[in-house]
Amino acid sequence: MIIVFLISLNSSYFLNMSPGVVSQGLGGASVMIDEGLSAFHNPAIHQATKVTFTIARWLYATHFLSMGAGFKNNVIGISYLNYGSIQGYNEYGGETNAFNPFNICLVIGRRLGPIGIVVKAFEEKIDEQALYGICGGISSFLQFNKISFGAKVDNIGKEFGQKTEIPLTALFGLKLILPMHIDLIVESRYPDFEVRSGLMYTYENVKLLLGARYMHPHDAIDDAKMSSSLTDISLTSGLIVQVKKYEIGYSFAYTEFSNAHQFSVTLMP
Repeated sequence: MIIVFLISLNSSYFLNMSPGVVSQGLGGASVMIDEGLSAFHNPAIHQATKVTFTIARWLYATHFLSMGAGFKNNVIGISYLNYGSIQGYNEYGGETNAFNPFNICLVIGRRLGPIGIVVKAFEEKIDEQALYGICGGISSFLQFNKISFGAKVDNIGKEFGQKTEIPLTALFGLKLILPMHIDLIVESRYPDFEVRSGLMYTYENVKLLLGARYMHPHDAIDDAKMSSSLTDISLTSGLIVQVKKYEIGYSFAYTEFSNAHQFSVTLMP
């Protein structure tokens, strides 16, 4: 099912996926997140040296692995998404060979003051169809006392294998530091309209995450009102525990069709 979903939107849609326990726990927000995966999120927000590993059972029984690291002003990341073995069928409904679709993405980036830049090399394999290409993005992060702003234009580039379209994306984020050690994060994405929001509560070495993600239906008319159906809304939560130089994390996302579980280990040398 997820294969049909990804192909139906456009090629290389996985480039819009945001790895990370904190990101998932906060409704998928990314441009205001610094969890060691800034190469995927926003290199302009990168601060401390971190190395993060994540493993996820993604929606519809797919598996998602990622690794990110940041040192000084440089960030790097790699992600691998495997959809599992899928049985192929011909036009008459007869079984053909099984295939294992996957995609892999390598990202390098750098923070230049309030600006971040990244370059991505990616490959996607679905049955006999192979896609590969190079794209990049530019982002920003500005902080004023208890309020911060972030923005990113991503996936500017070209796919060479099948000459298909890469999903150009723009994201805008806002973070407010509230009383009682609570951070409020709100993010919007275009042109496929989404709103991602979350609350992060910090108590000593523990962080609690709650979030929601609204995805405007792709087949809705332009002036359609926002829907409150669970078909269009994902509910998320997460927990981060710091033990000395390590952070251990877990997050959960619920949709009407499937659930996602993600685990992470972050080293802060």
